[in-house]
Amino acid sequence: MRAEAVFQNAELSVIALLPPTILPPRDSGPIDMHKLATARERIQQIVLPAQRSPKLFLIGVFLIAFALRMSVVFATHAYHIDNGGDHFGFGWEMGRVARSLVEGAGFSSPLPSPTGPTAIVGPLYPLLLALIFKVFGVYSTASAVAVLAVQSVFSSLTCLFVYLCGRDTVGEATGKLAGILWAVFPLNIFFTVTRAWETSITALLTAALFWYMLPLRRSLSTPRWSATGGLLAIAALINTSLVMLAVPFGLSALRRNGMRLWRPATVAALTCIALVSPWLIRNYFVFGRFMLRSNFPLEFRVANNEWSPGQKIEDLHPARSPYLNRRWHDVGEVRFMADERDLNSRFLAADRPLFTFAVLNRIVNYWTGAWITPIIDFPNSWRVIFGTTIVSGVGLLGIRRMFYSGNSAAFMYAGCLGIYPLLYYVTTSQPRFYHAITPLLIVPGAFWVLNCLKSGKPDYL
Repeated sequence: MRAEAVFQNAELSVIALLPPTILPPRDSGPIDMHKLATARERIQQIVLPAQRSPKLFLIGVFLIAFALRMSVVFATHAYHIDNGGDHFGFGWEMGRVARSLVEGAGFSSPLPSPTGPTAIVGPLYPLLLALIFKVFGVYSTASAVAVLAVQSVFSSLTCLFVYLCGRDTVGEATGKLAGILWAVFPLNIFFTVTRAWETSITALLTAALFWYMLPLRRSLSTPRWSATGGLLAIAALINTSLVMLAVPFGLSALRRNGMRLWRPATVAALTCIALVSPWLIRNYFVFGRFMLRSNFPLEFRVANNEWSPGQKIEDLHPARSPYLNRRWHDVGEVRFMADERDLNSRFLAADRPLFTFAVLNRIVNYWTGAWITPIIDFPNSWRVIFGTTIVSGVGLLGIRRMFYSGNSAAFMYAGCLGIYPLLYYVTTSQPRFYHAITPLLIVPGAFWVLNCLKSGKPDYL
């Protein structure tokens, strides 16, 4: 509770980091239309002038974002590693794999107790954690500070790509406001400083991929398509779901270019395959099959079962169950996942209506933070519901305004937001999965806010 209170105070202190002229005068009486116009002019003076140096703006936003995140790290003592469970809570499965790498045991043992070789997480982020552990010590305070600092860099760099997405789709002013909003976005700060996971770099890659793929709709440039394939390979080795972001851009490019697209698209695919092939080959020799990740049967099982209306049942995960951890060790990862797959098939055959409701429950939760049917371990939090619903609602209103204004990028925002969460609808819905696509909501949300400021009234219709 102490950490949450300090975190809330840090959110409020963000106001002090912004220029005071962005705020309206503090009067005790009601704000009249003249004061509203004055406030609007002051906001526009901060974010609208395109002639101001973008480089200076981006450096300033990055520094503010990084300073804010590190301030929260030290204010909440987020670098303190709990000794419980042999430090498993720091980095969870990725932390365990990183320790195995440092200790010379290879890419293995993602659970509290040793289990052998694994592919339940992508290789790049555990390798980054392993490098930090190697330099600063395994599960040391110095390593914790370094990990959270690196994550803060990733989160702060996202401001740059959020700005670029806004600038190249709806204008400089939107890009600047979106960059500011991302810098002070509470959910982003929370996930950056409270857990060692790939959440921050996933959001960074979402914004970077979206911006870099924007020209692909009209481009047949082989180098650009090849570079896109390289970026998608990096994304696939961190968070496999990110690869889905390429689908809307690929379909748009195919519609515009037809069969002329085959050469650059083939180069992109070959580049991507070449870069992920070492990981695929390793998994073939270790597990007997080509795959990026092995954990889908487990993730499906813990959220789709007779005890849950859609939420994750932690006791069905071997990270929480010593019995399942031992079974994993005894039978190996391939057999364990095969058994989970069989249980999933039986559940779907026996209770398809419950699965259908669970999917609906997760869809609602993903976009609003609310559960239709909450359970003890997953209650409804009005603070989460309010924040998530506002971000989703304003972002979708912005996309709607883009459609009405004839902006072709609206199809890309809508397509990415539509396709990315599909995997989580059928497995687990958690705020950190929603956080990955918030850059694509912040940008149109900023566009909607500026459009309302310009017109002098909210645009709901």
